[in-house]
Amino acid sequence: MKKAIFLLIGVIVVLFSLSVVFIPWMRLILYVIYSPLNEETNFLVLGLDKDIQGTRRTDVIMFVSVNSKSKEIRITSVPRDLIINGKKINSYYQRNGLENLIGLIEGFFGKKVDRYVIVDYDVIKIIGDEIGPIEVYVNQPMKYTDYSQNLVINFEPGLHKLYGEELLAFMRFRKDYNGDLGRIERQKYIIEQLLKTALKKDIFTLSRTFKKVFDLTETNVKTSELVFLAVNFRDRFNLKGISFPVEYDVDGNIYPGDMKQLKEKYSQNVQDKENEYVFYIVNNTEYQTRIYNVNLYYMWKAAGVIPEAIFFLDKKIWNYPNDLVYILNEKVSIESVKKIVKTVHPKRNFVIKYAKDDLEGYYKLIDLLTSSRNYIDFPVDFIVILH
Repeated sequence: MKKAIFLLIGVIVVLFSLSVVFIPWMRLILYVIYSPLNEETNFLVLGLDKDIQGTRRTDVIMFVSVNSKSKEIRITSVPRDLIINGKKINSYYQRNGLENLIGLIEGFFGKKVDRYVIVDYDVIKIIGDEIGPIEVYVNQPMKYTDYSQNLVINFEPGLHKLYGEELLAFMRFRKDYNGDLGRIERQKYIIEQLLKTALKKDIFTLSRTFKKVFDLTETNVKTSELVFLAVNFRDRFNLKGISFPVEYDVDGNIYPGDMKQLKEKYSQNVQDKENEYVFYIVNNTEYQTRIYNVNLYYMWKAAGVIPEAIFFLDKKIWNYPNDLVYILNEKVSIESVKKIVKTVHPKRNFVIKYAKDDLEGYYKLIDLLTSSRNYIDFPVDFIVILH
């Protein structure tokens, strides 16, 4: 499963982990000074925008549940435009304080918030400048100007190599048809790209970056607990993205959806899924019916693999000439995926490729899915498109 992790904790874990790898004598010291966390520890991560006339809003609200035994990390981004008591949740922290925001989040998830991490948006600029450039793919024109925040966004479609200021602008953009939900997906994408780039940097660059990041952080997480995370998750971890359920009114405003469903997902027993695949199926066939999708589900279940979801995609807007599989996890081989899909669909001829080898086609697919409000919880191992 791809190694992507939430806004701050992920960066800290990577920096500590690399220090452990590159400086062997530090291992003994770290094992002595770390403070073990509970088997399950829940974090609230807040990203603050610029101070405008005494007002600071939370542009990023993430709930992160870390299980140190199973090495599983569950993460949910709460839409900043979510309406609570007639106002957007991004102003809740400013109006009601951290303690009340924590209470609200605990009510959503049915879990106690054990630790909080509050970071300034300048953290992204610092990381981007220190370890950049960061490669990102833009799949549609992105243009927006906000003079009050000195924010100018102007990206044309294609591959871009970005440093701090531009990276932050890309991450904050939300003036497309997906609004705040689209920005949540870009946040996940940027975090993943940052982590990939960080893993290639030398320990001196990472140490310098870590110090600058930590200086802009308010948290009740102890340094010794961060060391524990680094040591405990150094070798592996499984990241599971869980969507925040929402409902829309006729004006397009976002409200909390089925919170019972969300609580159930976070109350399920955590199991080590090291040998399982996380994947989605896109029904791009002429049979755009619920019954057909149900039959697909049971076909795959009978083969011992269960998709996270099966989406409809009309052939009028996507008409690839073959059945297709995009592999997102580079640790998953084409042969292993071929064996799975041939077991379920022996008569179909699949084109199987890594998404990185066809970014234009892959991003077009994701764009079409999100425009139809079909959202994928990343990271995933592969996506199957049935033509």
